[in-house]
Formats: sequence, C-alpha cells, structure tokens
Amino acid sequence: MEVSAILLLLGWVALATYAQTVTGFAFGLILMAGVVLSGLAPVSLVAILISILSLFNCSLALYRNLGNLDWEIIVFCSLSGFATLIFGVWTLELLSGSHVHWLQLILGLAIILSSLMLIVHPVPTRVRSGRLSFLFFGGLSGFMGGMFSTSGPPLVFHFYRQPLTLAVIRDCLLLIFAINSLQRLIIVGVKGQLDLNILSLAATAIPVVMLFTWLGRRYPPPLSERNLRRIAFLLLFASGLSLCVSALLNA
Repeated sequence: MEVSAILLLLGWVALATYAQTVTGFAFGLILMAGVVLSGLAPVSLVAILISILSLFNCSLALYRNLGNLDWEIIVFCSLSGFATLIFGVWTLELLSGSHVHWLQLILGLAIILSSLMLIVHPVPTRVRSGRLSFLFFGGLSGFMGGMFSTSGPPLVFHFYRQPLTLAVIRDCLLLIFAINSLQRLIIVGVKGQLDLNILSLAATAIPVVMLFTWLGRRYPPPLSERNLRRIAFLLLFASGLSLCVSALLNA
C-alpha cells in the first residue's frame, strides 16, 4: 500500500475513532464504509484491521474494570455468535471472488439498517428478555462480525431494551465485542490471512486510535447527544446508499 493510501486510511481510522468516542458506537461501520468507498483496500482486509483495533480498544476499556459483567448473557451471546461468525467469514470469502458487487451491496444495506438503529431509542422492558433472544441477537451479531467485523448494531439495540444499568450494558457489550474480534482473528489466522503487512498496518493505526480517543474525550464537539446521533446517522446512511448505488451500477 502506498504512503498516500496509508495516510488516507489512517484519516478514516481517526474519524471513526473520534466518532466512536463521542457517540459510543459506529467505529467499525464508519471505518469499513470509508475505506471501501475510497477503494483503499478490500472488505476482507478492512475486516481484519477492524478486528485488531476493536480488540485493542475493548481490552483497554475493560482493563481492571470487570465488576459489571453479566456472565450468563455473555456466554449465550458469545456461543451463538461464534457459530454464525464462522458462517459469516465463509460468506465473505465466497463473495470476495467474482461476486464483489454483491458483497458491496450487502455491506451497503447492512450499514443503512445499522444507521436506522442509531435514531431509534429502544424503550427498556420491565422484564429481561429470555435466553433464546440473546442467542438470536448474539448469532445475528456474530454473522455481521464474521462478514464485516461490525458486530455491534444488533446487540446494542437488544441490550438497550433490557432493564439493566448502563454500566452493565456497556461492559457486557465491550467484552462480547472483544471475544467476537478474538474469535475472528483466530479463524483468519488459521486460514493464513493474518500476515505481517496487516499486523504492521494495525500497529501503525493503534497510536492514531489512542490519540483520537483522547481528543474525543478532551474536546468533544459542542453538540447535543441527539444532534450527534443525527450526524452519525446521516454519515452512515449516505455511505451505505453510496455503496449500494456503486454496487448496482457495477453489477
């Protein structure tokens, strides 16, 4: 990858990290959409990069902070997520060959649906959902994680409907995302896709993630949470729509 391409990719990492820090979501979605739209790297490479950076981010956030975990939820979501994650990785490999436009179309639709979830405020239920619901949403999240390393939207939507404290929701999600990322990295590593070039690119991006995480906490934009959600929604919706249009034109 040329120096100019690496710098542009790091720019997308910076934007995605800052957005994640001030809004609490959308890192993988913004990074995936931006890099693919810019034509900097294939989906499969970006997914590996997101997995590495997400694992680093989640591990850093959870370091010495494991007191708010609901292990039953984590186990159910992680088990079903692992099964569908394998299927997601296989689907990505299947479409990455001669069906790239279909892969791009699916990615665009996934980003559009995820953006719509950002403007929906789930109303918490009075009783926690059953185990089957966590198996289902964990499986859906795992499939998205396997294909695009963006496992967040289904679980975020489901968790915020539960009568749980924000601390429990946050830490459970962080650990599930970390487990999902680690599982995906193990799978692609066994397949021989985790090479030195990707690891070097991730190592270059980690300082950018750390810097823009600090900037996001120290200098958040002077906007309300509602306006931040609207901006994130517009950015993701436009990106998803652009991916869909591009895929249909090149089909």
